[in-house]
Amino acid sequence: MIEAFRFTTTGRDPESAVQAYRELYSIGADVLDNTESFSADITAHRLDRLILFSRRLRGVGHARPPQRVVDNKFSHFVAHMVVEGELLGAEDSRFTRAGPGDIVLQDLRLPSQNRIPDGHIITVSVARDLVEAAAGTSNGLHGRLLPPERSGLLGDHLLSISRRVDELAYDALPTLNRTFVSLLGLAVAPTGAGPTASRRLGELERRTAAQRVIERALTDPELDTAYIIRETGISRATLYRLLKPYGGVDHFINDRRLTAVRVTMTNRSDVTPLAELARRYCFRDEADLRSRFRDRFGMTPTAFRQMIDDPAREIEAIKRRWESWMIEVR
Repeated sequence: MIEAFRFTTTGRDPESAVQAYRELYSIGADVLDNTESFSADITAHRLDRLILFSRRLRGVGHARPPQRVVDNKFSHFVAHMVVEGELLGAEDSRFTRAGPGDIVLQDLRLPSQNRIPDGHIITVSVARDLVEAAAGTSNGLHGRLLPPERSGLLGDHLLSISRRVDELAYDALPTLNRTFVSLLGLAVAPTGAGPTASRRLGELERRTAAQRVIERALTDPELDTAYIIRETGISRATLYRLLKPYGGVDHFINDRRLTAVRVTMTNRSDVTPLAELARRYCFRDEADLRSRFRDRFGMTPTAFRQMIDDPAREIEAIKRRWESWMIEVR
């Protein structure tokens, strides 16, 4: 199952619409210049180390001033593709205007500000290592404007994903990430990004291979370092190096299992008991799963389910889900 959420101002009075939108975006940005014409319709999908947003916005802006950047500690990029309308940037965004077909990159380690008078924007949150595998470096990409003649294939890819995302199988996501990297690389450096990009791309390929094995074996109690080495042919030293940024092999496996539990509980129609989820995903027992889930997501599984099931807590549920996705692209 691919996790998703939708937020819309349709049916809300203007004041509550603005308040709800501000609360939702308080995760990472200040909301600017909401007017009586403000409206928003946002659909988001978690695609492993990409987060895809299809946003129809009017009368709104977003700012990440220097203190916000420091407080958030985000390290990922966003790529904004304008489908309709325009995206306007300020001085710290390092671009002025993006129109239909343009893609603009923004580094969330740096301040930025934008405005959308009225437009349809596809936005992708991208883990920094994916950007570096595409371009060889993340330096100098903040505000990079990629016009359609350079980014057309990437743009077509994003449009296709946004239209067909509900048809995707969960185990297709690593391949989807790899395709995005290739097309981003073609857009940023059409003649090739050099040996550094090739090395980082090779590391990404090996890490992706390991992740595929892990994802397919989450319910197997034998899943460990030796299992991954046997299935991928990756050396022990290389595997440790590839997963060290994610806390190591055991931590990465545990994190993917916790994510699988969260995805299951996000489905309101799935009422699998916690004890069964603990058994399925190889935790010691229900108490072990409960403790690890709380440490990872900031609330107990029972509290998470109650939040998901309560329509009155819609914004809180979306924020919690979005915040947990952001950990995976930081």
